[in-house]
Amino acid sequence: MTERVRFWETVYHLITKEGMRLVQINEDEDVVWIEDDRKEPYQIIRISRKDYDWSNQLRGDIERVKKSSENVRKRLNLRQANVVNLILSNQFPVDDYRPLLSEPLPFTAGGKKQFRTIMLVTSEIEQQFFPLATEWKLNETPNYMPKWQIEQEEAEDEWIRYLQIQVKQSTKERQRKDQELFLFGKPTFTSLLIGLILAVFLYIETVANTQSPLTLIEFGAKFDPLILEGEWWRFFSAMFLHIGLLHLMMNSLALFYLGGAVERIFGTKRFIFIYFLAGFIGSVSSFVFNDNISAGASGAIFGCFGALLYFGLVHKRLFFRTIGMSLIVILAINLVFGFVVPMVDNGAHIGGLVGGFAGAVITGLPKHKEKFFRKTGLFVTAVAAAALLWIGYDQDIDPNQLSSIYLQVGSEWIEREEPEKASSYFNDVAAMEEEISPELYVNALFMQAYADVQMERYSEAERLFREVIELNPEFHEAYYNLALVLHEQGDSDEASVYIDRAVELAPENTNYQELQEEIQ
Repeated sequence: MTERVRFWETVYHLITKEGMRLVQINEDEDVVWIEDDRKEPYQIIRISRKDYDWSNQLRGDIERVKKSSENVRKRLNLRQANVVNLILSNQFPVDDYRPLLSEPLPFTAGGKKQFRTIMLVTSEIEQQFFPLATEWKLNETPNYMPKWQIEQEEAEDEWIRYLQIQVKQSTKERQRKDQELFLFGKPTFTSLLIGLILAVFLYIETVANTQSPLTLIEFGAKFDPLILEGEWWRFFSAMFLHIGLLHLMMNSLALFYLGGAVERIFGTKRFIFIYFLAGFIGSVSSFVFNDNISAGASGAIFGCFGALLYFGLVHKRLFFRTIGMSLIVILAINLVFGFVVPMVDNGAHIGGLVGGFAGAVITGLPKHKEKFFRKTGLFVTAVAAAALLWIGYDQDIDPNQLSSIYLQVGSEWIEREEPEKASSYFNDVAAMEEEISPELYVNALFMQAYADVQMERYSEAERLFREVIELNPEFHEAYYNLALVLHEQGDSDEASVYIDRAVELAPENTNYQELQEEIQ
């Protein structure tokens, strides 16, 4: 049997029998690069067939291979992988070559970023590299191959061509199976979700303003006080609301790419479960860790990150060879952005991320049997969700945070000329006098007095404006509005005193000056 036959049998064995991955092949020069990704530490193996007369020839080749291996490492995103330069030769150099070589065994040595050159003569392959069953392979030859002895030159050429074809077909089959992992389903539900989110946004914009806290509360945003009163459905309805056009476009774009990828990998049914579980866990986490009004599909979208990370855990090398690093970088940027920008609901993002990973564990990947992990994941997720809900429903909402929201919502009712509805919010803030800051309490009194003016309850408004001035003598708006009320009731003398004080505190305000001239 010739040396070239043994070389291609070696390549055939590694690719088709050992399950290694073909990286690069040069049939004319008998040079093949192979990736051994079966277990860590990963190996990059370069197999070549060449004879050397002198050690300096071997040394020059080793240096060239070492430089090439760095490019292969980068291309495969395996910068820490070991490289094995395996040379199959008919004879060793005549001078001292041993210092240039490494020990052939163990072949898969530990460590990282090692470079080793192993040189074997064809007669040593079976004993020092792996057992080759040539006779068994001969029994598996295709029908078109003649059944004469392998030593005949014509049969050797046919055998080599057969081995090369099998190596290429095995590589294509593995690539096909890898592609199938990313194409199990079609992103039909992702498209439906995006369409539904856009429809909700457009409808709300036609009747109100999506950046209005009052509008968001009315249409189902996550709002802790109402959830505590029993409106649990807000955990889900908040996923379909977005705060302004920029928020909508960013989430829609992220859902298109991330949601589409998850639905293709996991299939539609699994994706639906993952998406809504992640959205629910994200909303509950926001309920626990964030007192602000919250809306958006961000928690569910971060759940798509979590599902893809689970895919990366199961198919580590394929993940990092394709979407892995880009996905991790984008995720890291979003998480850092969430910690840096106060208005971003990072509780929902992190909760959604964990929820999406948990959902992927529970559903599992298509055609994967992981029953133990799926049941364990379901139990752990249920316990964690129950714990979060218990903490959330047992929480004490920050009265200052709540008061700020109530004042904002009440102000919007004033703008809509519905002072009766606004009054209930201002009264709720005033009722928390001992728990909130003096500034918030004074603002609540002022806004309630303003609502009383709209409801023509002038005596009550006058009383509240006077109380505001007493609590904060620098509150020029209170002086102005009290002057208006007094002037409306015919007490121009006292009104003049208060409008003069308002002008003194804010001389640049033309409205104050006009009222001052009117009263005088």
